[in-house]
Amino acid sequence: MKLKKYFSNADDLSDFLNYVHVKGIRQLHISKEYESYNLLIKSLKKVKKKFTIILKIAEPKRDQIKFNLIRFKKKIIKYRKDLGKKHIFILQFVNRYKCKNPEEYLSNEKKTFDHIKNSILNLKKKNVIKSFYFFPYHNHQNEIKKYKFIDGITCYRNLYDFKNDEYAKKNNFKIIAMRTFGTDKKKLVKKSLKKLIMFNIKNKLVDKVIIGTNNKTQVNELLNLC
Repeated sequence: MKLKKYFSNADDLSDFLNYVHVKGIRQLHISKEYESYNLLIKSLKKVKKKFTIILKIAEPKRDQIKFNLIRFKKKIIKYRKDLGKKHIFILQFVNRYKCKNPEEYLSNEKKTFDHIKNSILNLKKKNVIKSFYFFPYHNHQNEIKKYKFIDGITCYRNLYDFKNDEYAKKNNFKIIAMRTFGTDKKKLVKKSLKKLIMFNIKNKLVDKVIIGTNNKTQVNELLNLC
C-alpha cells in the first residue's frame, strides 16, 4: 500500500519484488485504491516470478451506488490484465453500499451474494481466481451464512480485536487478518512486534496475514522476528 513512498521507479521496485520472493514472501495485497498501483503494474511486468495476489475489489466504491455484476466482472478482468495472468488471484470483496446502515447493508449483501454466486464459481472453475473472501462491515454479519463459493473473510484481527473469530469458526470460514498491529490508538513498542505477529500466524482460523513490509529493512526485520 505504501510502496510508492519507498520506490520511485519500476526498476527499483521490481528488484525489491524479486528480493522478497527469494526470501519466501510470495503474497501481495493489491488494490487500485492504493497510490502505488500504477507503479506496481509496471514493476510486475519486469518480474518473472509468480505471486499470490490478494486483490481488494470494492464494488461499489461508494455508499450511494448499488452493486453491478457487469462492472464487477470487468474490474476482475482489468486487474488480471494489468497485473499479469500468470499470478494466482484471491478476491477480497468489499461492498460499500449502505455500509453505515447495518440492516440495509446486510439485506443488500445477501442479495448480492445470491446474484454473484454462479459467476464466482465459474471464475474459480476457469482458474481466473483461486478463492473468494469478503469484508464484513458489521457485528450482525453472522446473518450471512456459509455459501459454497465463499472461502472466508478478511477482517481486522489483532490482540485488541478478534471479534470475528466465533463467526468464522461457526461457518468454517478462513480468515485473512489485517491491521495486525492494532489501531492507531494502541502504542506499540519494538519488543512487542513478535507477539503481535505470532498472535495471527499461530491461529488455525487464520489462513493469511497482511503486514505492511515496504522495503528491505522491514522485510528482514519481519523475517527475523518470525
